[in-house]
Amino acid sequence: MSQGDTRGEAWSFAQLDDFWERYRPLTPWGRDEAEARVIYTDREELERRYDDIAAAAAFIRSKAGDASSLDRVTYHLRRMPRLTLEPKDAYELLELFQIKKFMANYRGVATSLGPAMAERFGLESPGPDSPASALAAELGKGGSDPETFYVADSFDGGLAEARAGVAAADAVIARERVRAEAEARLSFGLSFDGREFLVAPKDAARSMAASGGRYSVEPFDDSRYVVRLLPSAAAVEAMTDRERCLEAERRAEERVIARVSALAAAAMPELARAVSATTRWDRARAGAALAIELNMSRPDLDSDATILEAARFVPCADECERMGLVYSPLSAEFRAGAVALFGSNMGGKTVVLKTILFLQLLTQAGLFVPARRFGTRVYDRVEYVGELSGERLAGLSGFGLEIWRLIASSRGEASGGDATRRGDALIAFDELARTTGSHEAEALLSAVVETYAAQSGDRAFFATHFRGVARVQGAEYVRMRGLDKAAAAAALNGAGPDGNEAGPDGNEAGRALAERLAGINRYMRYEVEDDDGSGSESDALAIASFLGLERNIVERARYYLKKDGA
Repeated sequence: MSQGDTRGEAWSFAQLDDFWERYRPLTPWGRDEAEARVIYTDREELERRYDDIAAAAAFIRSKAGDASSLDRVTYHLRRMPRLTLEPKDAYELLELFQIKKFMANYRGVATSLGPAMAERFGLESPGPDSPASALAAELGKGGSDPETFYVADSFDGGLAEARAGVAAADAVIARERVRAEAEARLSFGLSFDGREFLVAPKDAARSMAASGGRYSVEPFDDSRYVVRLLPSAAAVEAMTDRERCLEAERRAEERVIARVSALAAAAMPELARAVSATTRWDRARAGAALAIELNMSRPDLDSDATILEAARFVPCADECERMGLVYSPLSAEFRAGAVALFGSNMGGKTVVLKTILFLQLLTQAGLFVPARRFGTRVYDRVEYVGELSGERLAGLSGFGLEIWRLIASSRGEASGGDATRRGDALIAFDELARTTGSHEAEALLSAVVETYAAQSGDRAFFATHFRGVARVQGAEYVRMRGLDKAAAAAALNGAGPDGNEAGPDGNEAGRALAERLAGINRYMRYEVEDDDGSGSESDALAIASFLGLERNIVERARYYLKKDGA
C-alpha cells in the first residue's frame, strides 16, 4: 500500500520537508500520520482521500461567514488526548480521564460539523444502549466538567462512609496535636508550630521527660536534646480508625475502577472507530485548509502522460518571493517513457525535475497539488538519481556513487522497492554522469535513455547540459527556453549597432552585480519547448557578456563554439 522509504532521496530532492510543515493535522493520530510521510500506491485509497479533502474544503468554504463554527471544530480537535485503545482489566485513572476527555471532544467535533458532514466522515453518536453510552454515563459521575475525572462518592455507597471516617479521624488527630502543642508551650515554653521535633535545652527536655510520658526525649549533644510529641490515646485510636477507613476507601475505589474498566474495555471497538473517524476528518481538514490557502487542485490519476498546467514548485516560489524575484509556474506535457531535458545551468532544468517529483509525491501522499492541473498516474516507486543538497560529486568516488544510485534505481532498491522487478517507476535523473568526461557521459546517458525509452511502465526524466545525447526511438527531447537574450540585452545594456550585447563598459557601466543578476533572472524564460537537435548558443556566453566579461573573450568563445560544431 505504501512505498517503503518515504524519506528517501526523491523526497529530499523535491524539498518536501520545506513544504510539509504547512500540512497541519491537529490530533495526535493526525500528527502521527503526517510525521510518517506515507506514499500510497493504492489508487482507491488515494481517490478516497481526495474525496475527503474535497468534502472538507466544501465545508470550510460553506462556513466562510461563520468563523466561530470552524473555530469550534479546531478547538475540539486540538483538545483530543492520546488514549489507549487496548482492552484492559484495569485502566489507570489517567487513562479513564483521557477516555472521558476524548469522548467529550469527539461529541464536540460531531456537533460542530453537523449531522450530514459527521455522517459523511463516520463520526457517529453512540446508540443509547451501546457500550460507549454506558461508559459515558458512568464516567459522567466523576465530575460535572466533561474534561475532569475522579472517583466520586456517587460511584459506590461505601466511598462516602469511608471518606467521612477518614475526615473524622483527621479531625481528632489534628485536635489532639493542637492540644499537645499548647501544653508544651504553656508548661515548658517550647513552640512546635507543626514541626515534628525540636532541639531543646537540657533542663527543659529533662522536665518534659519527667512530666508523664507525653514526650519523646533523646540526647542531641552535651547540652541539648531532641524532643518529639507523642500521640495521645485519643489520637492513637483515631489513627487506627483512619487506617481502617483508608483501606475501605481503597477497596471501594478498586471496585469502581474495575467496573468502569469493564465498561471501557467493552466500548473499545466503538472508541477505535471514533478515533479512526476523527483522524480521517482531521487529515481531510488539514489537506483542505492547505488546498484553499495555496489554491491547489485535485490530481488527475487517469492520464498516461505527465501533464503540468500552471504548476508551482512551492519551495522555489517562496524563495523567489523572499529574494524579490519573479517565479514562473510550469506548464508542460510528457508522454514518452524517457524524456531528455536540455538547458543551461541557470535555465531551470533542475527546478522542472523538482516540480515533477514534488507534485507526484504530494499526489501519492493523498494531498491536492499546487497546479491548475496535474495529470499523472500512480507509480510503485518515485525516485531521484543525482546530486543531493550538500553533496559535491567529483572524481572517481563521485562517479562511483552516481553509478551505484543508477543501479539501485533500476532495481527498485533506492526506495525500498522489490529488487526482483523493474518498471512502474517515476525517476528523475539530474545531470547523470556529470563526474566523467563529456564524450563518455554522452555515451552513457544515451544508453540509459535508450533503455528507459524501450521498456514499459517507467517514466524517466533526464536533465542534462550535454548536447551530444543520441536521438533514440521512443524518447522525447525537450529544452528550456532559457534566456531571452534580445530582451535582456535591451533592458540591461541596450543593443549595440551590430545587434550584439553591449558590455558593461557601455551605457550602464556602473550597474551593481546583484542588480544585473536580478535583471537576467527577469528575462529567463522557464518554459519547456520541443528540441529538434539544432541547438543554440549557450546562455552562459550571453550571461558572461552581460556581467562584464571582456567582449573579445566572449567573441573568441563563440568562435570556438561554432568551430566545434555546437
